[in-house]
Amino acid sequence: ATTILAPDYCARFPKRWLLSGHSTKEGVERALRAELAPGGPRMVVALGVIASTVAGSLPERSRPVIAPYMPHFIMKRWKGHGVRPKNLVYIDSIYYLDSDIEQFRRLRQFHRVGIVLDPRELFAIADIYGLAQRFGSRHHLKVFLVPGGGSAQDILDGLPGGLDAVLVGPLWHLGPGELERLADGLVARGLPAFALWDRGQVEAGLLAGTELPQKHQMVARRTAIAILDILHGQRPEEVRVAFQRERELTINMATARRLNIYPSLLLQTEATLINAQETQGAPVLDIKKAVEEAVKANLRLRSALINVKAGEEKVKEALADLLPRIDISTGAAAIDDDRAEAAGGAAPERSWTGSAGGSILLYSDSKWAGFTAQKHLQEARRMREERVRLDVTYDAAVAYLKVLRAKTIERIYKDNLALTKANLQRARIKVSTGAAGPDEVYRWEAKFANDRRQVLYRESATLDAMEALNRVLHRPLDQPFQPEEASLQDPLFILGDNFYCRLMENPLLLQRFKRFAAKQALSHRPELKAMEAAIRAKERLRVAAKRELWLPDFSVEWSVDRYFMQDGRGERRHTPMDDTDWTVGVYARIPLFEGGKRVAKAKRLAHEVSKLETDRGSLEELVTQQVLAAINRTRASYPSIRLTKEAETAAKKNLDLVTDAYIQGLKTIIDLLDAQNQYLNAELDAANAVYDFLIDLMGVQRAMGEFFIFLPEDGRRAWMDRIMAEIGVH
Repeated sequence: ATTILAPDYCARFPKRWLLSGHSTKEGVERALRAELAPGGPRMVVALGVIASTVAGSLPERSRPVIAPYMPHFIMKRWKGHGVRPKNLVYIDSIYYLDSDIEQFRRLRQFHRVGIVLDPRELFAIADIYGLAQRFGSRHHLKVFLVPGGGSAQDILDGLPGGLDAVLVGPLWHLGPGELERLADGLVARGLPAFALWDRGQVEAGLLAGTELPQKHQMVARRTAIAILDILHGQRPEEVRVAFQRERELTINMATARRLNIYPSLLLQTEATLINAQETQGAPVLDIKKAVEEAVKANLRLRSALINVKAGEEKVKEALADLLPRIDISTGAAAIDDDRAEAAGGAAPERSWTGSAGGSILLYSDSKWAGFTAQKHLQEARRMREERVRLDVTYDAAVAYLKVLRAKTIERIYKDNLALTKANLQRARIKVSTGAAGPDEVYRWEAKFANDRRQVLYRESATLDAMEALNRVLHRPLDQPFQPEEASLQDPLFILGDNFYCRLMENPLLLQRFKRFAAKQALSHRPELKAMEAAIRAKERLRVAAKRELWLPDFSVEWSVDRYFMQDGRGERRHTPMDDTDWTVGVYARIPLFEGGKRVAKAKRLAHEVSKLETDRGSLEELVTQQVLAAINRTRASYPSIRLTKEAETAAKKNLDLVTDAYIQGLKTIIDLLDAQNQYLNAELDAANAVYDFLIDLMGVQRAMGEFFIFLPEDGRRAWMDRIMAEIGVH
C-alpha cells in the first residue's frame, strides 16, 4: 500500500488500531466495532477469512471497510441481488469451489468429497453447512465438512468413511511438517486432495490446485488500489471489485503417480507440473559414465570382441599345421581265404588291428606363410575392434549430448508455452477493461493450442533421444535415468572453450592444429593400422606363392601297425613275420605341374597387394579429409555460441520492451507475437549452438582416432601440452 499510494498519500497503520479477533467470530466482531466507533481510523482492512466474512455480515459500517479474503460463494449472494453493501469493498479472492471441482474432476471422478476447513471458519461463515449441501446438489456430490484438527493425524482420524476425494482449505494452525504428513496420510488412504488455498499445499504433496504462488501479492496490490480509489473520492460500494485474476491448474505428478492417476497429455501441457519427471530416484548419468558403460556393454563392440576371440582360434589353427601330427586307429577286417593264403601272412583271413602314425613338418614355407598371415590378420581384427570402440565412444557421447539438447529444447518450448499463457492472460485483462477486442484473445488461444502441440512433440523427441542412448548402452530402452548437465568446470568446456578460443583468435594456430591433427590421425586411426596389417598378411602370402615354384615341403612321416587278433588262413604265426609292422621316412615334396595354377596364384596375390596399397593411399586421403572437415565444422560452430547468445540477449530485451508496450496499448498483438517468436528462435539457436559445437568436438576426436577428453586428468593435461607444443602455443 505504501508503494502504490506514494507520493500523493502516506499510509499509516497505528499500533492501537492493529486489533486481533483472537480467531473467533465474536472477537472479530468486537474488534471491528471498536475500529468503526467514533474516533477510529479513516478506513479498516479486515484481514483473514473470518474478518472478511464478519465485515460483510455487519448490519452497517460507519466508514469504509476493505475485505480482501471474502469467499466467492458469499459474494455471489450480493451479486444476485444487484446491490452491494454500503461502505464495503471486497476482493474477489478465495474459494472458487465450482471451478475447482470442474478442474479436480479432470483428474479423477468422485461422488463423496470431504472439505477440510479451519474450525474457526466453520463457525464464522453463516449457514456454511447449507451452502455446502447446495454446492453438492449442483455438482451431484455428497459433501462432508471436516474441521481441521490440531494435527495431521487429527484431520485424518476425523475423515468420514467412504470418501472419494478431499478439498483442503487453509490450515494455519498446523505445525511445521504437518501439511506434508497430511498429504502422505491422504495418499496412503488412496484419497486425491485438491488445494483450495495456495500452491504451497500442492508442493507439500496434495494432488492439485489452481492458485498461483503470487496470489497473496496480487490480493495485496488489489487492496492497495481499492484504498487509492477511495482516497480519490469514490464511494466504497462503487469501487470496482471485479478484476481478472490468474488461476491455473497445478499438478504434483509425484503424488499423481503414487495415487495411480495419470493425467492426459493434453492436460499436462495445459497445467503446471511439479515433479514432472519420473526419473526421481533414477541413477544420475553423466557423459563419462555413459561412454564407460557403452564400452562395457554395447552389442556392436561385444560382437567385435567375439570376432577377435574367434580370430585367436584361427591363429591357433594355422599354428597347428606347423606342429607334429599323430593319428591312431583300430579296426577289424575279413578277406576271402584264398587271397589270405596267397598273402603269406601279410593279410590274415580275419584280423583285428591297431595303427598309429604321424608326421613332423620340418619346413613348409606355405604353412609358415599361412601362420604369419593369420597373425597379421589378427592384428587387423584387433584394429577393427578398436575402430568399433571409437565408433561406440562417439555414438555414446553424441547420443548423450542429444539427450541434453532435447531436454534443453523441451524446456525452451515449455517456457515459451508459459509466456504464451501469460500473454493470453494479459489479452483477457485488456478485453475486460475494454482496451482490446475479443479477437486478441482468440489469437492467443490459437497460439496457446499450437504451443501445447509443440511441447508434446518436444517431449516425444526427448524420449526418443533417451531411448537411443539406452540402445547404445545396451540397456532396456525405457530404463529411466537422470542426465547430468555439463557444467562450466567440465573438461568438455575447459578443453573445448579455452583451447578453441585461442585457435579462433589466431588463424595461423588453427592451420597448424589442422596439420597436427591430420598427422595424429594418420598414426593413430585403427582403420589405417588394420589396412597395414592386411597388407603385411597378403604380402607374406605372395612371397610364399613365389617360393612354391621352387621350394619343396620337408617332413618326417612314420607309422606303426599292430595285430591284436588274427584267425583263419594266412595267420602270421606260420611265417617269420611278427605282429608289429612299422615304417619311418624323410620326404621332400613339390608339385611339378598343376596347369599353371601356382604361377597364376602368385600373380593374383601380387595384384591384391597392389590393390591394398592403393586402398591404403585412398584411405589416408579420406582420413585426412575427415579430420580437416571435422575441424572446419568447429571453426563455425564455436564462434556461433557467442553470436547466438548475443542474438538471444537482444531478442529478450526486445521482447521485454514490446511486452511492456503491449500492456500499455502502444504495440499491437502482431508486434508481440513477432517479438515472442523471434526470442523463441534465438533461444533455440543459442541452445543448438552449444550442442553443435560439443558434437563437433567429439567428431574431431573421432577423426583423430583418440578421445582425449575422456582420459584421466593427467592424461588430458599431457595431451593438451603436446598439442600446445606442436602448434607453438605457450
